Amino acid sequence: MDKRPLAVIAIFFILGIILVRFLPDSIKFLHISIITLVFILSSFIVGARFTYARKGIASEPEVSGLMNRTPTMREKIANIFLVLSVSSFAALLYINSNIFPKHHISHFLGEEKLKTGIVGVIKSPVLTRKPYYGKINSMYLFEIEAIKEEDDWRDVKGLAQIRIQTEKDYGYGDRLVVRGTVKRPISRRLKPAATDNGDVSATNDDKVAATFTPYQIFEVVKFGTGFRLRKGDFNYREYLERQNIFAVINTKENNITLLSHNYRSNPILKYTYLIREKLKNQILEKMPLESGAFLSAILLGDRSELPKHLQTAFKNCGVYHIMAISGLHVGLVAAALLYLFRFFRMKREAAYILTILFIVFFAMLALSRPSVVRATVMVVLFFIGRLLGKKIDISNSVAMAALFILIRNPHDVFNVGFQLSFVAVLSIIFLAPLFLNLIKTEKNFIINRFFLAPFAVSLAAWIGTSPLIVYYFKIVTPVAVIANLLIIPALFVSLISGLVFLLFGWMDFAAGVLVSANNLCCNVIFALADFFAGLKFGHFYI
Repeated sequence: MDKRPLAVIAIFFILGIILVRFLPDSIKFLHISIITLVFILSSFIVGARFTYARKGIASEPEVSGLMNRTPTMREKIANIFLVLSVSSFAALLYINSNIFPKHHISHFLGEEKLKTGIVGVIKSPVLTRKPYYGKINSMYLFEIEAIKEEDDWRDVKGLAQIRIQTEKDYGYGDRLVVRGTVKRPISRRLKPAATDNGDVSATNDDKVAATFTPYQIFEVVKFGTGFRLRKGDFNYREYLERQNIFAVINTKENNITLLSHNYRSNPILKYTYLIREKLKNQILEKMPLESGAFLSAILLGDRSELPKHLQTAFKNCGVYHIMAISGLHVGLVAAALLYLFRFFRMKREAAYILTILFIVFFAMLALSRPSVVRATVMVVLFFIGRLLGKKIDISNSVAMAALFILIRNPHDVFNVGFQLSFVAVLSIIFLAPLFLNLIKTEKNFIINRFFLAPFAVSLAAWIGTSPLIVYYFKIVTPVAVIANLLIIPALFVSLISGLVFLLFGWMDFAAGVLVSANNLCCNVIFALADFFAGLKFGHFYI
């Protein structure tokens, strides 16, 4: 507890969320509040008595003697009440996140579609833009303000997912009046039909197909689309509600009236999303289709344009995680920035501060998904420690990242992307050194540094995440251990060249060279993925 307090707190915080989910519905907010208060007071009282006795100011000799004989036991009791307080507080946050006011959208909708008018504000950039029955279906997050009920408007609050058949782009902060259908997300389990190689090809229900797209479902899952789902594996309503989305709206362009732009918008998010959209357009307009889609995924976290066959190749060779911005991407970008600042002989403190600012901006461009937030918090803590001359314990920094994410949204503990992200980094922290000690040689530094150490990291990450991947996606990819050794270095080159393209690709004289260089990097990665995906026994389904 003394060496890694945040790690212990994070463990019990997560346990509190998991346990309360399985408690009976009769357990209310008030019950957990009382329990939390009791634990906090008990921890404070026992801890205060222990501190009072240790200072030698106890008024009663027998009490002082008892305390002097058993200070460790008192301290342990205080710590027990402290971690119980943490668990009960986490449970309190989880219960509170499921309590909504009377005018919330979750209380207003039933299981049937409601065709009506809705007033609300777009709260995201375009998340997907997909062909749908010959038209373009664009999806956004939509904050509902009011719903028309007969001839009156009723105040209703809550977050929805809106899909608009339109060629027009809407922006963050646009306030709209929409005429369309609104309903709760489907609660039944999705039943996608799988092809022989395990790819999701279609569903057995047109209505489900209209609601279920791979990008929507796996946008926060590091191993993304292309995985086979079996009957009963996925509940779409639960998935959306974990992100506080409680309604799905469908409409067309001619049923929308734009009331205003930038309505109650956050100026930082507004300009971040505007820059993101411009960068995405620059990539897709100037790069070849497949290479542009790949760069959009690894630089902006947008996998919606990635062709199906590439998703399948990355999935089958066990490197789909490179498509979701995470610690790997953030760490590589931070390292590249430090080398760049060192090249220009910038002062260390200035270099660290600029790196922190850029990494935070990079996370916002990637829409601050759990894996990005985890990596960003860890990198920021590392550089703050260097600025202060302190050594940051990596376990505590991982714990801080987990607490930061779960305090914002306790439901993220059940998010597959959250689980894979943290299990992967913890496996690397604790297993990789063990594997390296077993295989390293004392004679050759180069082999240890550039071959055996990456192999140990790849093996540790694969072993750590494999149980989750098997449980959720029914696939085993032993070839991933080797594939990562070659694809990750190529990804580093692609990330750097991609960042240079984002900075200078708008210049006509530089665009041609940068497009060719990035296309070459991407094609190397595609070739490696196809090769490893095609190896016999490289992957198999369970």
